[in-house]
Amino acid sequence: MYIECIDYVQFQEFFDHCSPPPALSKRYNNHDNSPNNRLTDDALHKHRKGSFPDSNASESSYDNVVQSTIRTDSSSPRTVEIVSPTLPIEIVSPPHKKNIIPVSPEYTKSILAVKEYENSLDKEIKIKVYNKQQRFTEHAKKLQNEAENKLSVLQRNQQNKAEEQQQETELQFMQQTIELQEKQRKLKEDHREHAQMLQKKHEKLKEEIKRKEKERQDRIQIAQTIRNDIATILDRLKTMYEQFTPKDRLPESLKKALNLVSNKFTEVTQMASRDVDANEVAKMTEVLKLCLNAYEYMRKEYDELTKKIKEEQAKEEAEKKARAEIEAKARAEAAAAAAKITVVPPTPGVPSSPLATSTPAPSSSSRPAAEAVLRCVDQNAFTQYTNLQVLIKKADDDSKTLFNNPQMKKMKFDIQKSINTPINNISPVSGDHLNDQLTRLLTLLAGRTVDLSGKRFSLAACSQALPFCKYLIAKMIVKKGEEQVSAKHSSAFAIAAVTVGLLADYPDILPMLQAHFHQLCPYTVPYHISKTDGQSMEDYLKALGYKYDSEGNAEKQDQFLKRMSGIMRLYASVMVAHPPRGPNPYGTEHAWEWLSMVMNIEPLPDITATMTFDLLEVTGHALYRDYRKQFVKLLHVLIKEFLPKLKRVASPSGGGPMSRLEDFLQNSLKHNGNIRPPEGLLNQHFWMT
Repeated sequence: MYIECIDYVQFQEFFDHCSPPPALSKRYNNHDNSPNNRLTDDALHKHRKGSFPDSNASESSYDNVVQSTIRTDSSSPRTVEIVSPTLPIEIVSPPHKKNIIPVSPEYTKSILAVKEYENSLDKEIKIKVYNKQQRFTEHAKKLQNEAENKLSVLQRNQQNKAEEQQQETELQFMQQTIELQEKQRKLKEDHREHAQMLQKKHEKLKEEIKRKEKERQDRIQIAQTIRNDIATILDRLKTMYEQFTPKDRLPESLKKALNLVSNKFTEVTQMASRDVDANEVAKMTEVLKLCLNAYEYMRKEYDELTKKIKEEQAKEEAEKKARAEIEAKARAEAAAAAAKITVVPPTPGVPSSPLATSTPAPSSSSRPAAEAVLRCVDQNAFTQYTNLQVLIKKADDDSKTLFNNPQMKKMKFDIQKSINTPINNISPVSGDHLNDQLTRLLTLLAGRTVDLSGKRFSLAACSQALPFCKYLIAKMIVKKGEEQVSAKHSSAFAIAAVTVGLLADYPDILPMLQAHFHQLCPYTVPYHISKTDGQSMEDYLKALGYKYDSEGNAEKQDQFLKRMSGIMRLYASVMVAHPPRGPNPYGTEHAWEWLSMVMNIEPLPDITATMTFDLLEVTGHALYRDYRKQFVKLLHVLIKEFLPKLKRVASPSGGGPMSRLEDFLQNSLKHNGNIRPPEGLLNQHFWMT
């Protein structure tokens, strides 16, 4: 069998493009693989599509001639003829190039094997391609499903998020709506409350206007009444003046009282002619009291003097009558004797001796009591002092009347214990400690329940006991001055701090407090009591503040000064103490007033210098703070005018008080009035400790 091939190179290409059987693969492994020696893709495709006999054909089918048309670059067909395998293969070349190539007997088998191998590869490739396609399809489906799932999840998330945002927006809108409605409601409520408040203020203002108008009318009426009363007093004094005989024995005090009332009447008339305020009404009331006191005093003196004159006149008339009777009797006896004997005429110019009479003349050295009072106390201060003593006398009598009932004695004991315990516990330990004692007293006065030795006690069961509580609190506070402050001066400030805390809430305790201060120490007025006619020395010393023991001996001068100093220092400490809140209800203006009054009355030995020194040492720093230059001027007046008056009345053994006061004033002026605070003074912030 021969293969006729026009060009060997074309056949080699065809052969190279065929998959050789395993036996031939080694032979062509090193064959040239150049593009010219490989079949084209079209030829290989035609070969794989069946250009060669089917692999299922019998081997004998390969004995037939297989013709294949192969196109070269020149597009000239060539015929390949395969002869019997038993014959040598001869490759027939074109007529111009005849070459015969020998073919192996295994060639046909190799082609079959190649075909089978190619078919098996095709099958494997198809299977693998199919599997690949299946896996690709499955993977594509899986990816598609995953993409759809992700898309679905994303859509659901977006939808949920959109719903949440919508819900949140709706919720915010609802909240804003509710807040807006609430604001509108509050605004309406505020407007309503504001309108009600304005209405109440308007009504209150109207009531206040009515009240003030009523008070104004009442003040005018009171002023007119006071004026009429003073006019009545003036008329009575004029009547007394006109009716008094003989005029040469008219007391000078009556003339002064008449002039005083006349001047006060003119002053009150001027005040009553216009609208007066409460202070002016109070001043007019004090003037009325002064006029009444002057009238009562002068009426009493007028009555006594009139009675005395009448008695003298009656006695003189009786003496005249007796003398006339004696003369008549003597004349009768002389006439009877003349009838019996010769009457010898009496010697001319020799009068009979009348009965001697003696009428004691009033002492020219005695002064009127009114003038004595003016020398030892200020008029207004004395009036206030008198009223305050009447006040505590009435309070004392009322308490005795209230607690005379045996059932009330136990309550009196409980009240005393509930007051004495916190007052005795006052000490400058801390602000909380002071506040605790103050709270106990305020709780008691408010009628609330207090703890008393493990049991509960309240004034609610007896509201009449409240005035007694205030009376007793004031009394116990002042008593601390002579018992505790006299021994330790710095302890006064803690007691004073609690005192002003009480006065801030209960200002009606102040009159009681002042009355007790004035009662134990009249120098707090200031009042330098003078000795009256007929008053014993013991009574006079007791009025000055001296104490007597059981044997009737008066206390020594240094003990007396020490005790009075404690009371005055506590009194002055109240003026500079700081309450827990608000201003001091009894401030330094009272210290200024005291100094002004004490310089205008007659001083007493030792005690006046001691009281002045104590008040200045306690309140001097506050007076400088509040009055500055005016206080410095006051210090100059004290040292230039007041000290000489004190030195004139100083006792020979009383140089200590005078020297202390003089040194204090001089040192104060050296520092231009800037006095340092006293030792132990509690500042405003102490209540916070």
